[in-house]
Amino acid sequence: MSQHSEDYTIDEMMTVLMARQVHNDDIMIVGVATPMVWAAFTLAKLTHAPDAIYHYIMGNTFVIEPRQVSLLYLEMNTKRAYRFQNSGECTLESLPSDKLTTIEWFRPAQIDQYGNTNNICIGDWENPKVRLPGCAGIADFSMFYARGSFLYTPRHNKRTFVPSEDLYFISGVGFKEGKLSCCGGSGPKCVVTDLAFLEFEESSKRMKLSSIHPDVNIEKIRDSTGFELIIPEKLETTVPPTVEELELLRKKVDPLNIRKLEVLAGKEREKLLNKIIEKEISMSKRYPEVLVKS
Repeated sequence: MSQHSEDYTIDEMMTVLMARQVHNDDIMIVGVATPMVWAAFTLAKLTHAPDAIYHYIMGNTFVIEPRQVSLLYLEMNTKRAYRFQNSGECTLESLPSDKLTTIEWFRPAQIDQYGNTNNICIGDWENPKVRLPGCAGIADFSMFYARGSFLYTPRHNKRTFVPSEDLYFISGVGFKEGKLSCCGGSGPKCVVTDLAFLEFEESSKRMKLSSIHPDVNIEKIRDSTGFELIIPEKLETTVPPTVEELELLRKKVDPLNIRKLEVLAGKEREKLLNKIIEKEISMSKRYPEVLVKS
């Protein structure tokens, strides 16, 4: 039986939880500027999902081999791509099936109680206060994927978790008005945050609290959520990372701590960013070795 560790950071907890959602037959879609997702997929590949395949949005390539997470040398990790996909990505996003399962993690700026998300703007879209990165393929994966959409945020607060009426724009489709999309997808699957693991109730399609992270109390969860969560009578505690998961993550998957860029801000983030860049520039070998479990 695997031994669980008490010595972990929140980025490690989130990365491990995201990795555990990967199935062995998944195509793992690695998006743009999401090192925590890349780390999670690589960890899954080295543990319970050895046959899962990467799909890198940058370059539209399918890749089998797991390599160390990189900031500067992303293209080096796709050097042995075995198939190139056209820019339309139609085969992946429009034809979900049991034979072509997909998993993609998306980090929204806003999310409501039904899993609808906003990554377009804060404020009136004609004159927004903040212009966000945009939709890209979010509408596709949130409506078409057979396994549903997977969401995460390292900042569980009322700015992110908002009631439907405060959602400025819907760029990712959840359970609109509590109903499943008519396009063939299965709706949002779960949300991983720095405080909890959340899913959606089968009947109402509303967000429910599935487990709460160690050392987090229910009052903190309620105070950090802008709508009422469904809370089960028996509240589970999130299972922490195992010693093996942490060792692989720290020593092989992401030894430069690139995943931490997603949880840091301001001067702390700038300091880590500069440190990562310096280390990668000084690397004598920019083609990371193929990672193996042992």
